[in-house]
Amino acid sequence: MNTYQIVTLILGVTLLITISFFVYFLFSKSRKKKIKIAEKEAKQKAKIILEKSYREINNLKSTFENEKRNLESELETEKNRLKSERKILEKEQDLLEYKENRIISKELDIEKRKKEYDEKVNEVLKKLETISGLSQKEAKNIILEQVETRLGNEIVSLVKNAELVAYTRAKEISNNIIIEAMQKYATDIVNEKTSNIVKLPNDEMKGRVIGKDGRNIKAFEQYGGVDILVDETPGVVTISSFNPIRREIATRVLEKLIKDGRIQPVKIESELEIEAKELEATIIEKGYETIRELNINDMDIEMVKLVGKLKYRTSYGQSVLLHSIEVAKIAGSIAAELGLDVKEAVRAGLLHDIGKAVDFEEEGSHVLLGKKVAKRYGESDIVINTIASHHEDEPKNSEIAAIVAIADSISASRPGARNNTISDFISRMKEIEKICNEIPGVNQSYALQSGRQIRVIVDPIEVSDAELMNIVKRVEKGIVDNVIIPGEITITVIREKREIHIIK
Repeated sequence: MNTYQIVTLILGVTLLITISFFVYFLFSKSRKKKIKIAEKEAKQKAKIILEKSYREINNLKSTFENEKRNLESELETEKNRLKSERKILEKEQDLLEYKENRIISKELDIEKRKKEYDEKVNEVLKKLETISGLSQKEAKNIILEQVETRLGNEIVSLVKNAELVAYTRAKEISNNIIIEAMQKYATDIVNEKTSNIVKLPNDEMKGRVIGKDGRNIKAFEQYGGVDILVDETPGVVTISSFNPIRREIATRVLEKLIKDGRIQPVKIESELEIEAKELEATIIEKGYETIRELNINDMDIEMVKLVGKLKYRTSYGQSVLLHSIEVAKIAGSIAAELGLDVKEAVRAGLLHDIGKAVDFEEEGSHVLLGKKVAKRYGESDIVINTIASHHEDEPKNSEIAAIVAIADSISASRPGARNNTISDFISRMKEIEKICNEIPGVNQSYALQSGRQIRVIVDPIEVSDAELMNIVKRVEKGIVDNVIIPGEITITVIREKREIHIIK
């Protein structure tokens, strides 16, 4: 390396170092400037924040002082009020103590006078006992006997008059309520029966219904659970079953097959299955239609099905569903008149006979089965008690239960509602007369107008006028405990005394 190259290298290095130093100087100066600007901006922001914080602290301090002054003012006012009330209470306490002392003083004075009075009364009684020769107890018994003898008839008369006035007034009010309820719900349908008679177009069809060797009848009995009765009556076939649902299904299937003309065991089995599904849908639809009509919105689906089943259940020829709807509406009207829960009354009225939807499938009375079903599907205690007590099987625990029982009697006793047999009628009349004749002092009794009018003739020697009301009460108790008659019963007790003398 020659001298020229060395000089050139040194100059290059020197120039590079100079440029680097110059660049570093410029960068350092720019950085310091930026730092100063940033510090200045930070100081300004800090100043702004500090000023804002001071303002907020001053505002809070001012608010606090205002609230403090207000609270101190309210506290002072409350102290003054309490002081005033305390003074008033102290004055009232002093007055009460003064009155209490006066009462104690008067009580002591009264007690003293009472002792003096008792001493004077005893002194007078002793003198009277000495003069009359009778003790106080003996004199009291004699006076009571005389008063009882003289005023016995007057007391009986007063009691009768009081009872008559109360009965008349109560009867007037109850009649108005019941009439109002019945006017709000009047039905044109007297009764409805589930038909079990199928008409035939001709006698030839009767042979088709029977089938070869009676196989069609056997198919109905096997698959439908019903009996097909073909008797001498021309043009009809009778379908018999204790289960109204099965009877309705078999009736519909037989009517459909008669129209079709093809009656075979296989066809019978398939049609029975189809009709059973269709009838179940009809039952649910009828249940929903009923609860919508009565404005009931929160009933379990299984309970709705049971309500629909009541359409095919009859009692004394009366449709149980129509009867239940009628009872629900009458009970709701009566509850509205009395200011009670109308919805609860309507619900209880509809479900009071719900046990009849299952009593042809399960063992037990419709009351017990209905109570069981109502508990299972979450009905209220009032509804359960109404179901259990509407035939007096259990005591009624609510006004709703009593109202539903009344509505049930109104619906059942409506003319044409039910078909009662003549044997039941005669048995009931004999039972009423037997109850009356077993009462001591009764000579003869007569039950008239389906048991709603009772005439009782008593022996005038054994029974006095004062004892007639006792006879009435005993007849009433015997009938209420042993006989069920819808409606009102009038009891008339007759006592007649005759003196007969024959001159020869």
